[in-house]
Amino acid sequence: MNLTVLIAEDDPAMRQVISGAVMGVPGVEVVGQSGDGMEALELYEELRPRVVMVDIDLPGKSGLDLAREIFDINPWTYLVFCTGYSDYRDKAFEIYAFDYLVKPFRVERIGQTMSRILAVESAREGDAKIDAPVSRSTPVQGARLFRDAEKFLMIDLKDIVFITRENRKTMVHYVGGKVLTDETLGTLEDQLRDQMFFRAHKGFLINLHHVKELVPCGKSTYQVVMANTRERPLITWDKLRELEKMTKGVVV
Repeated sequence: MNLTVLIAEDDPAMRQVISGAVMGVPGVEVVGQSGDGMEALELYEELRPRVVMVDIDLPGKSGLDLAREIFDINPWTYLVFCTGYSDYRDKAFEIYAFDYLVKPFRVERIGQTMSRILAVESAREGDAKIDAPVSRSTPVQGARLFRDAEKFLMIDLKDIVFITRENRKTMVHYVGGKVLTDETLGTLEDQLRDQMFFRAHKGFLINLHHVKELVPCGKSTYQVVMANTRERPLITWDKLRELEKMTKGVVV
């Protein structure tokens, strides 16, 4: 399956340049283009591309606001900023941008970014084996009730692998399934903090009992390889340092 890309750029000539560079990478496909931020968001919700190439200065909705909304829909989306403004770099990486390209840039630079994303995706998809979690010395206690549409699910806390954002709601991934809830990540973080759940990223709350490995992804982000799921939550560099200090000398 090809890596799908949406381009949000108000300059038609630049859209053509970006599209040509993206399509020149084997395994990558441009599925949509827009010169307007509002339209780009609508296209994103319709097409659900894995990558969005975002300009900062967009009519209708700025590139930063567009990226924030996309992040709330699916924090796994690869956000690549292509802009003439170098001074928004920090704000872009606060939204966990995968890369930030400042115009004018070499066309080959886009190809390099796409190749890096393909490598990350390949590693993620290649992790097909789902191992049982390693036995830990500090057991997770209890269970919790989650409401899903018209029914309630009682889930053992030890079976919750991670929690994230999806379609502007909160998705709880547990061993054997997942459940969508209206509760916020912040609320669940407060309630589960004493049960070895860790806020690894603005969009992810992970159960440390299921963590196996951390691998680089983007400029300041790592993927968390976990037992009992092929999905890979994200952890930021700052949170990784915090986790390192928290677990140093402690068996979790």
